[in-house]
Amino acid sequence: RDIIFFLKSIFNYHVSIGTVFNVINDAAEMAIPINNSYELGAVRESASDEVFHLNKPLLVTVDIPSRFCPLLVHANNRDGTTWGVNLLDLHARGYAPETSIIDGANGIINGYEEALPDTKLRHDHFHFIMALTDCAQFLKNRMDSAKTAAMELFSRSINAKNEEKEKKYTDEFVLAHEEFKRLENIYTTFKTLSSWLQHDVLQLAGKSPAERSILYDFILSEMSSMASNHPHRIDAIVKAMKKRRDALLDITHTLNKKFSVLAVKYKVSIQTIWNICELARHSFDSPAYVEKVDKLASFLGSTYDVIEDEVLLILESTHRCSSMVENFNSRLRPYLDNRKFISPKILALIQFYLNHKPFLRSKHERLVNKSPAEAFTGKPHKPWLEMLGFNCCLNRVAA
Repeated sequence: RDIIFFLKSIFNYHVSIGTVFNVINDAAEMAIPINNSYELGAVRESASDEVFHLNKPLLVTVDIPSRFCPLLVHANNRDGTTWGVNLLDLHARGYAPETSIIDGANGIINGYEEALPDTKLRHDHFHFIMALTDCAQFLKNRMDSAKTAAMELFSRSINAKNEEKEKKYTDEFVLAHEEFKRLENIYTTFKTLSSWLQHDVLQLAGKSPAERSILYDFILSEMSSMASNHPHRIDAIVKAMKKRRDALLDITHTLNKKFSVLAVKYKVSIQTIWNICELARHSFDSPAYVEKVDKLASFLGSTYDVIEDEVLLILESTHRCSSMVENFNSRLRPYLDNRKFISPKILALIQFYLNHKPFLRSKHERLVNKSPAEAFTGKPHKPWLEMLGFNCCLNRVAA
């Protein structure tokens, strides 16, 4: 009906709702075989996620470098079997990525382990960092509430009308102040530990894997002690840290392998490469960067700039978050009406459109004015309307 209204308002042209349905249905029929025609052996790094529509999951997989979506399906549930079946369908077309970034959902994990056991699963850092942030905010809210309660009791003790009430409010204030200081200590300690975890352990640019592992275990130990006395929300963080330790630290071992190749190539120690990596934490014009870079540059000579460029390129091309699948989800959501069911055909048409619609802007020059399909295959394709069988007369007239 919006299409009918648009055509009537802009072009003064009337079509029936049946015609609109038939046009869209025919286009979806054309889109499905095109979606299934792509060979997926080129996918090396992917990200998988679940989007919910009318309380039913949509299973999504995206190729990270190109943003191409090989999987977008409606499912009745999101267990390991459902994921496994869909991943096997992709595998029949060559899908066998080296790495897949996931958010830790058990269904995705089980699906990959059953269907693609050779694919390394890397747990997304964003969702874990968000859990840390939410926990810190919860603890801050408790601290602020305790502070407000203590200030209220202090005000009452000052304005008490008799000594009996003054003593009563003063005693209550002392207890409330002690509770506030206790909660303040919990919040500041957790905030410091979570900041170390986010910026010194999980950040790409940083220290070597051995040093990060030691710091991770120290933070885990300290948070475990806090959780034993103050289990509110902290206990869930500790359980996640224990369960996902190897998956969260996997990114550092991946970097270490890539840096080892650089160390051999330029005949320097692996620790030297990590020292250059750590410098990426600082902006190029900061005093900290200038101070540290002088020592490394004097040691490495003319090869320093070359090594630094390769280190920065490795950091840029190594992914620790499922940002690309979240980006795809944000482009998908405007087409998901919470009042209407979406059929598999229409979902296939949306998948086709998002894969073949060019990016008008991007911080990556290689993606500007290219569709995800063009970035994925390295080959141009016809305008998406022509791929669906329509005659784009306006394009030809303009040409």
